[in-house]
Amino acid sequence: MALTNTSTVVAPLGRTIGDAVIAFNHTNVMFPLVTVKQAVMGSSHVNFGDWTKLAASNVTAATQATTTTAVALTSAVKTATISEHVIASTVSDLVVMGSSGDFVGQAGQVLGNAVASKLDDDLVELGKSFSQTECGAGTSLALSHLFGAMRQLRAAGATMPLNLVLSPKQVWGSKGVIALLHNNALDTAGSSTTDTATARPIGLMGNVGNEAVTTGYVGTLAGFNIYWSENIDEDVSSGGDAAGFAFSAGAVGLGVGPEGLFRIAEERDEMLRATNYVATGFWGEIEIKDTFGVYILSDVS
Repeated sequence: MALTNTSTVVAPLGRTIGDAVIAFNHTNVMFPLVTVKQAVMGSSHVNFGDWTKLAASNVTAATQATTTTAVALTSAVKTATISEHVIASTVSDLVVMGSSGDFVGQAGQVLGNAVASKLDDDLVELGKSFSQTECGAGTSLALSHLFGAMRQLRAAGATMPLNLVLSPKQVWGSKGVIALLHNNALDTAGSSTTDTATARPIGLMGNVGNEAVTTGYVGTLAGFNIYWSENIDEDVSSGGDAAGFAFSAGAVGLGVGPEGLFRIAEERDEMLRATNYVATGFWGEIEIKDTFGVYILSDVS
């Protein structure tokens, strides 16, 4: 365990005035979007049911007072195993005494944020395991790929809402969603032949394109609620491709520990004149229904 002492913490010590600037990760993206169940006390596992879809062909027209043929209802159990996800730091008393702000409170925020980021990281990795795909390595993202993902999810009967989780480059990069919604076209202002043609951002697709140009983001597109996560791999197999995905909540399950998702605890070490701060997350993630997700690998190089 690394020791946080006066040689490793500088900014908030001594005569520094004002709150320390903490660069937090963009976290808590996936938790509201997946199916969450908490384990009961005495168990470290959570089971999710994956029921097989029945088709219209399974329903037959029946003659009055005759026996119909029974169909089998089938389901598979998908089990999420709860495990610990830990980050810890030992902070010396001298650091706390020399801090001008709430060092302990800020340290707790930093550790807790790291665990929350790990939760997102574990969940977005499941996006790579969906067998249904759109786009592909070395291929730039197009609107047709988003509609293709919507088509596959609709065909599978995926439950609403449908979510699209992309990497930063898949949203704001030169080959991302925002680039699809505006065009830096050459435009000549006025009627004079001496006017200079200049590139001006022009929104495409009406209000959606204008929203992309003015706010730098779009919340919905092609029927999807759009989210982004910095934990999505943007260099899959060192090929410069990002691992985005579209899915329904029924695609991914998150099992939470019996005593909750997170815990931050402290422990004194008087021999060291320091306090140990330990942040722990208790969860396990599992793919529930493969057809409720689509892997969208696209070139972002």
